[in-house]
Amino acid sequence: MQKPFEKSQYVCYGANGVCRIEDICPMPGMRTQSLFYVLKPIADRNSVYYIPTDNEKLTSKMRLPLTREQINETIDSIKSTSLRWIEDRSERIEQCRNALRESDMRRILLSVGMLYLHKQELIAQGKKLASSDEAMLREAEKLTENEFAFVLGLNADEVGSYIRARLGLE
Repeated sequence: MQKPFEKSQYVCYGANGVCRIEDICPMPGMRTQSLFYVLKPIADRNSVYYIPTDNEKLTSKMRLPLTREQINETIDSIKSTSLRWIEDRSERIEQCRNALRESDMRRILLSVGMLYLHKQELIAQGKKLASSDEAMLREAEKLTENEFAFVLGLNADEVGSYIRARLGLE
């Protein structure tokens, strides 16, 4: 069982990126005495998520952001991994979606790498990545950039360079 989060803590909430816990309180106007985590995404100050503290399905999507060391270990762990293109579109999308849903940063990075390399191969042939793959790539990159930029103190557009440098690709 995960220990409860605290007000003012930063958490990653599923595919919504890094959020600050603004409050832990009952919902105004509701009769229930249940408490809710009030999450404000750092990338979208106009959004707010209300997560019931007693809803294990939703709270299981909340986790602390990786540390700098964990980010570097995650990047290092994929250095020698072969990025095999998954031909079956449904299987490819399912694997990417599961990585995003589970907020598994290692699998997300592997998905980004696989999609990015395939995109580069297609560009060299004068072709484009399928729109579903392009959308998946953008979503995975956005989530990675959000968390890594927050933890590493970078701008989102610097994250790709950081990862490539860590992998020895720059």
